[in-house]
Amino acid sequence: MNITMILLRLVHLFSAFIWVGTTFAMALFIGPTAQAIGADAQKFMQHFLMRSNLTKITTTTGILTFLTGLSMYWNLFHGLAPLNSGSGLALTVGGLAGIGALSVGLGMGRTIRRMRAVSAEIAKAGGPPKPEQLANLGKLQEKLARAGAINTILMSLALVGMTLSEYFAF
Repeated sequence: MNITMILLRLVHLFSAFIWVGTTFAMALFIGPTAQAIGADAQKFMQHFLMRSNLTKITTTTGILTFLTGLSMYWNLFHGLAPLNSGSGLALTVGGLAGIGALSVGLGMGRTIRRMRAVSAEIAKAGGPPKPEQLANLGKLQEKLARAGAINTILMSLALVGMTLSEYFAF
């Protein structure tokens, strides 16, 4: 029994559960609901995205998922997996999709920081937001929604690759 691999897998699974679950909830439920509600949801979304620990938690769990996945991959293959085996190919494709999702997620964090800056600028001015500030926030929200959709697809590919890798042996 390899205790290191067991611990890595447990951390990988739990961190991925939080990271992927949060991303799916945002992309499939919270974001679309807020968009459908419109202006009435703005205060909730502003607080949720700007003042909660969402960005810190998803960033931390995404990086933890990446690091533990990379460690397990290295322990299994000591380099690049044999791509002529179904399991090696599935783990490699799934891992690359996960790395892509992490990259997109880190970009989403930058977008949220820009949204925070615009929101702080609006609050500091004290009056109603200027049209250009509202337009900027709207563009950032659209960018965030697109990135969330891309991330959901990449994470789905990663999940398929990781989950089914043992069944792709050929």
